[in-house]
Amino acid sequence: MATDCNGLVDAYLAWVRDKITVADVDGICEITTPFLDRHNDRLQIYVVRQGDQLRLTDDGYIIGDLESSGCPLDTQRRRELLNTVLNGFGVREENGELFVESDERDFPKRKHALVQAMLAVNDMFMTARQRVTQFFFEDVERFLAEREVRYSPNVEFTGRSGFLHKYDFVIPSSKTQPERILRVMNKPDRAKAESMIFSWDDTKGVRPPNSKAYAILNDSEGEPNTDVLSAFSQYGIEYVSWTRREDYVEQLAS
Repeated sequence: MATDCNGLVDAYLAWVRDKITVADVDGICEITTPFLDRHNDRLQIYVVRQGDQLRLTDDGYIIGDLESSGCPLDTQRRRELLNTVLNGFGVREENGELFVESDERDFPKRKHALVQAMLAVNDMFMTARQRVTQFFFEDVERFLAEREVRYSPNVEFTGRSGFLHKYDFVIPSSKTQPERILRVMNKPDRAKAESMIFSWDDTKGVRPPNSKAYAILNDSEGEPNTDVLSAFSQYGIEYVSWTRREDYVEQLAS
């Protein structure tokens, strides 16, 4: 049986129309779409008339949600990624608000572009785990630089076993502090803790006797498991919770 392509398209459009709801909120048109964000909530946009033009906006929802989830767009690289996505859809950003401007004739196309940009930004910054991990590394690096901590990034040491172990930062010794070796963990769990414990146990034998290891833990979305923290303590690894990083500035910067 031949596929009725036109019928499929008509069915899709009927589904979209059936799932869209519209409300008037103090003279502003609130449109609830059938498309879901990462919380499985339906995306909403708002339409404000400005003379002969319409301003379609997400009212700051997408970027505000990312920031509240521990992914602020406050570095040059993140801003570049954001702008790349938005430019692809012809969408602009201002003070955290994603928006487009349109006349009534182009409203359908511009509305579609805004919704697609909202989905793309949400997806780019929250579902690409590798990218989010890189963002946390950048946050730590920026913190060290702002606190005038002398460091070398991406350093490798060969342990007693002959295995090569990579660390994110090394802070050289000073008159008051020993060498400090740091590893960054965006999502600290048992497997990552065991990996660092093995690495440090193998590495410390070939480093100066008083060298210290630090695990920088991202606790922005919740406290790490107590078993992980206990394991670090038992093996002499200092753990630094990101939300309490200022408490360690003296240790790291001296």
